[in-house]
Amino acid sequence: MTGVEAISDGVLAFRQPEWINARQTLLWLGLILGSMFLGITYLANLYHVVPTHHETVLSILGRQIVGKGPFYYFLVLFATPAILLLAANTSYADFPRLCYFLARDGFLPRQLALLGDRLVYSNGILLLSLCAAFLVVLFRGNTSAIIPLYAVGVFTSFTLSQAGMVRRWFRERGPRWQASAVLNGLGAIATTIVLAIIISTKFMLGAWMVVVAVPLLIYLFLGIRRHYQYVAERLSIQEMAPRSYIPRPKGAIVTHPAVVVVGQLHLGTVEALDYARSIADEVLGVHVDVGTTDREQLQQLWEELESDIPLVILDSPYRSVVLPIVEFISQYEEKNPDVLLTIIIPSFVTKNWWENLLHNQTTLFLKAALRTKKSRVVTTVRYYL
Repeated sequence: MTGVEAISDGVLAFRQPEWINARQTLLWLGLILGSMFLGITYLANLYHVVPTHHETVLSILGRQIVGKGPFYYFLVLFATPAILLLAANTSYADFPRLCYFLARDGFLPRQLALLGDRLVYSNGILLLSLCAAFLVVLFRGNTSAIIPLYAVGVFTSFTLSQAGMVRRWFRERGPRWQASAVLNGLGAIATTIVLAIIISTKFMLGAWMVVVAVPLLIYLFLGIRRHYQYVAERLSIQEMAPRSYIPRPKGAIVTHPAVVVVGQLHLGTVEALDYARSIADEVLGVHVDVGTTDREQLQQLWEELESDIPLVILDSPYRSVVLPIVEFISQYEEKNPDVLLTIIIPSFVTKNWWENLLHNQTTLFLKAALRTKKSRVVTTVRYYL
């Protein structure tokens, strides 16, 4: 049933037209799920199957229908693990994408919104692996103990998503919104009833963990979003007036150039550029585009605030920030071997140490990479939030 949510979150992964292909896939999934559920229910009643602690309903049905022959072993010992393997793969395909949506909206650390070298959300995959390993160790690999936890989590998400769709229909009131609101409302009521039954019957068997975890996670998400909003307000340059500087005389000999690493154009970057002007006779800004930069907007802001400093935008098709900068610095030093280059990296300092976990530690990785390249002057200009 989690495949329903996987398709809903992965619409953008389908071929064009994405929403039509996703809707057709979801329809086929519903038909397959419904026919399997009705078929297994009918056969279980026909053969009077009762599940035991040592054998599942599917195993009992397979043994009674086809006997304990080669087909039974293929059906139970091979097909079932294969299907479970595909189910686990669905989680690894969809959970990182779900984390991307939350991180994009500021409810999870921004690192989860970054694509890895293989065009997947690697940080989300690592997070899922750590959480899965923690649950396996906590429950000692007992799947019967994890099932209540899984069931409560699934139907909690179903209830919240259905209720969210009802709210959306009442807010937007598009074409035929009443029918859609009724359908989602019935779904929310049905999943709420199932959720209440599972919690009441399986509370002490592990369901209590989800009951406690969901409010804590919501509190954590809201706290992360408040932090990002606070950082954005502190670093905002929207009300900063355009500034003018005395241009450097043309033809002057450059003896002490400076390269400023520009991630985003905010107050921290502006202070780093001001510092560069005070110590260098030539300043150059370098920005790395990993595929998410609005170049037109960045160039416009740069011309308004830092028009006296040229900005170089480096392409990074493999979404690496450190490597293009290191290569650019190495080429600059090779072309200008007689000058002492200063590399300036802007960074902001959070109030609490744990808030650093919500931000990319690009500064540390970049300084370490430049150290291996034997760059002599690397400095950090800190902006305290």
